[in-house]
Amino acid sequence: MTLFVPVPNYNADQLKGSTLILPMVSIGNIPQLTADLFIHTFPLDRVGFLDTDTVIPVSSLREDTQLGATVPIEVYQSRDRQWTCIQQRSPTIKGKRKSYVDELVQFASQFDRVVLLTSMDASSRLDSQINSVPFRVLGQDVTRSIELGVPQLEQTEERLHLPGSGLTRHVYEKLQDKATLFIMFALEGDNVQDSIEFGNYINSVLEIQKDLKQWTPPKSWEFLFGTPFNADLYH
Repeated sequence: MTLFVPVPNYNADQLKGSTLILPMVSIGNIPQLTADLFIHTFPLDRVGFLDTDTVIPVSSLREDTQLGATVPIEVYQSRDRQWTCIQQRSPTIKGKRKSYVDELVQFASQFDRVVLLTSMDASSRLDSQINSVPFRVLGQDVTRSIELGVPQLEQTEERLHLPGSGLTRHVYEKLQDKATLFIMFALEGDNVQDSIEFGNYINSVLEIQKDLKQWTPPKSWEFLFGTPFNADLYH
């Protein structure tokens, strides 16, 4: 079975030659929030989805006013075909994590360049990381990040240690010959501002949109943390 299912009239060969932006499910869901900003600001078109049983099924109305429904892992692309971005809307099923990693790597392997986005538990930072910017970078093409004052990730163990980052390490290690890993330290909570700062950093490095003035969040963000409370109840 083919993992990538394109929308009608989209040629899957147009994925090749594009850079893949791959947000990993991690603490605060900052990568997914950042992907939301990319999709709705640049904007990116929905070109297909990944047909997989490794994540929890989920479906809802589309936010772009088009007919149809969202599915757990969707694929978006810029109109110049330069950038492709995955959006994952549900977590991985516990007993299928290895299959999930294998399928994600299989899809990502067709791209010449992969940009992995993840977040790490800020409570597990080293002292040097506390007194520094909240970002780190690792892998290929790190020069621009270093010029912007973002250090490479400090490694204190032989095995890559990324607390709070879910399956990031497993995916990165299989793609590290073509991948750049962008990391943000974070805690659970209202992570909207974190995603904006993460998006600013990534856009500064990749220059997806050089003259970016402001981000356009999706409508769903209006209810991201529930509906506004009625202040009169507390008077």
